[in-house]
Amino acid sequence: MSLLDNAIESIQVGVEDYLVGDSKRYLSAVRNICAGILLLYKEKLCRLSPPHDKEILIKKDIRPIYDDKGNVIFMGTGKKTVDVYEITERFKSLKIIVNWKKFDELNQLRNNIEHYYTDKSPDAVREVIVTSFLLIRDFISEYLEEEPCNVLGEECWHALLKTTDVYQAEEKACRQTFEKCGFESQVLEQILENIRCPFCHSSLIKAKDEFDVFPSLICCSCSESLEIKDVVEEEITSYDDPEAEGSFASCSSCESTDSVVRLGNIWICFSCHIIHDEVGHCGYCNDFIAGDLEDTFWSGCLVCEGQNGHYMNSSSYD
Repeated sequence: MSLLDNAIESIQVGVEDYLVGDSKRYLSAVRNICAGILLLYKEKLCRLSPPHDKEILIKKDIRPIYDDKGNVIFMGTGKKTVDVYEITERFKSLKIIVNWKKFDELNQLRNNIEHYYTDKSPDAVREVIVTSFLLIRDFISEYLEEEPCNVLGEECWHALLKTTDVYQAEEKACRQTFEKCGFESQVLEQILENIRCPFCHSSLIKAKDEFDVFPSLICCSCSESLEIKDVVEEEITSYDDPEAEGSFASCSSCESTDSVVRLGNIWICFSCHIIHDEVGHCGYCNDFIAGDLEDTFWSGCLVCEGQNGHYMNSSSYD
C-alpha cells in the first residue's frame, strides 16, 4: 500500500468516526485524521524527492555519497522519518504553505489524547476536527494537484463538503476557474447561478483551462466530466419560448456559431462573453441568433448584414 493510500485510509476512518457523533469516537477521529494529514504531507515530500531516491525528503537522516559518475548526491538513510518540526522546516524551504496554527491545534489535541487526557468538551473536539477538514481539502487540491472527490471517495468527500469552510473554499475554487477563462463578474454570476450537475445536482462545477469556445467542465461533488450542454439540459426542458429552437444560438456580436447559451432568462456568448436579453431569427438566412431586436423585426446576423452591405455598396457603382 502506498503512502497516499495509507493517508487516505486514515482520513476515511477518522471521518467515519466523526460521523458516528459519539464523544469517544471523536477522540479516535482526531488520532486518525491527524495521522492521515501527516501522511499527506510526507506524500508531497516524496513527490518532490529526486529520482535516485524517492523517499529522501521524508528521511530524518540524509547523507552525501558519490554516484557511479563520481558526483556527490544525497541519500536518505535509516528507517526514521521526519517529524512535525522537520516537515515544517522542509515545507518552509520548499515554499509549501500550510496553516500550521490549525494543524498544531489538531496535533496538540492528539498528543493530549495519546499521552494524557483532554479536558475539551465534545463540541470543542468536534470543532477542531471540522477545522482540519479544510486543511485536507486545501492540501490535496493545491499541492497534490488532485480532485478531493477522486482521492477521498464520495462518502468521505461529501462529509467534508457539509462543513461551511470546505464548501466555501470549493465554491471559490470553482469560480476562479471561470474567471481564468475570461468571464467577468456580471456574466459569472449568471453562469454560477444557473448551472447544475445532471448527476448529483450540485452547483460546484469547475471549468478546465483548455477550451475552444466552451470549456470542458467537471463536477467537484461527484467528479463527473461534463460539457456545457449537460449542465443546462434541465433549463432546456423548461424553456417555453415559442421562438426558441433550443438553448444554443449564434452570436449577433462576434459571428460565432452556436456559441450563445441560455442560462436562466438571459443568453450568454461563451466566445465574446456578451450578455444578450433577446433571441430571434436572422431576416436573411433565418439562423437562430441572440442579440438586440430592433422594433418588431430582426435585421440580420453579422454575416448576412456584411454580405448585404457589400452587395449594396457594389450595386451603387453599377
